[in-house]
Amino acid sequence: MALEGSLRDFDLFSLFNMIKIQGKNGTLVLSQGQEFVKVFFENGEIVGCDSNQVRMEDRLGTMLVRLGRLTGEELLAMVQVQRQTLKRMGTLLLESGKVTSTDLQDALFNQATAILHRTFRWVEGDYRFDSMLPPDLDREHFVPIPVDTVLMEAARIQDEWPEVERRLPSMDLALGKSPQAQALHLDIDRDVSSVLDGKTSVHHGSSGLSHEQEVVLSYFDHPQSIKEVIQVSRYEELDTCKAIADLIENGLLEPISGEAPKIVRPWVTDGSPEYAPVEWEPSPLLWPLVGLLFAVPLALYVPHQRGSANVGLASLQPADVRVVPDGPARLRQAWAFRMASPRDGGLELAKRLGRPMEGQNPVEDLSRLPDPLAPEPVPAPAPVAPAPKSRAR
Repeated sequence: MALEGSLRDFDLFSLFNMIKIQGKNGTLVLSQGQEFVKVFFENGEIVGCDSNQVRMEDRLGTMLVRLGRLTGEELLAMVQVQRQTLKRMGTLLLESGKVTSTDLQDALFNQATAILHRTFRWVEGDYRFDSMLPPDLDREHFVPIPVDTVLMEAARIQDEWPEVERRLPSMDLALGKSPQAQALHLDIDRDVSSVLDGKTSVHHGSSGLSHEQEVVLSYFDHPQSIKEVIQVSRYEELDTCKAIADLIENGLLEPISGEAPKIVRPWVTDGSPEYAPVEWEPSPLLWPLVGLLFAVPLALYVPHQRGSANVGLASLQPADVRVVPDGPARLRQAWAFRMASPRDGGLELAKRLGRPMEGQNPVEDLSRLPDPLAPEPVPAPAPVAPAPKSRAR
């Protein structure tokens, strides 16, 4: 029996705790408006997570790019291979040797936790739990996640998110580096230069920022909105937004004037598959060819007479009353004319239809015959003769 209800009556923390304590197996479906999230449980642990807004299969490559395990160009090349082979993205990446099994595990874990942490911020919605699991779960690369781990992190996000949201401007506001940030030398840039020069132990001071803040600041080399940075950040949404708020308060990020140039990332789209679809423009000959494809079968196969081999469509043609092949059919036709016009036997009607009858209608006019259903007249009783009078003696 399925368990279902509203999140206003039974919140997600209580729901996940109940599934964990009872060691349930099944699928929890959470819905809010047009968004659906599915969480798969086995023995009370999370063994999969999916969403119709961020699909696991479509977003696996994007998460690997965000984690730095794959480049955007490599992902686009694998997408082309996937279109040709129809294999799963994880299988193709492993076969190509571009990522390891550990990379896939990290990507699936980060993807699942990102979906769950965002879902725990729902204020209202509906839930339904069924004791059924899909057979195609990726048990090889998805390491079961303890419910306590998700609940602890979700509680932290729920406590800190309102304050971080208050410190941020609009998610669609374009931000860019301030002159102060452009003059700043980041430690991550020095580390990369040291590696390229073979001097891995050389440090020239500190920027005064944490490594997380430096990484987030590097995303703003080109002006873009907070929403766009969240899509490419390797950190959780809360941690990314917290770093952006700190950078704004330190004067390192500022709103830009005018419209920011759009950064094209074909492997990242908002709420759609991880690659941008190729725009297709129809040929000017498309619609004439479509009309021709409809006209040719109609001209060849729609019958124009009842003698066509296509009996079904031929029945749509008007009946040909002039063809009477045998005597019984001719007699039935005469009956039809007599019934349609009993006054003249249907002679005028037959003439108008192009089938004049020779002479009179052979069917007798039944209206001239006595009605067999009319009651027979009752004969009047015969008069009774009076009895003779007797003589007295």
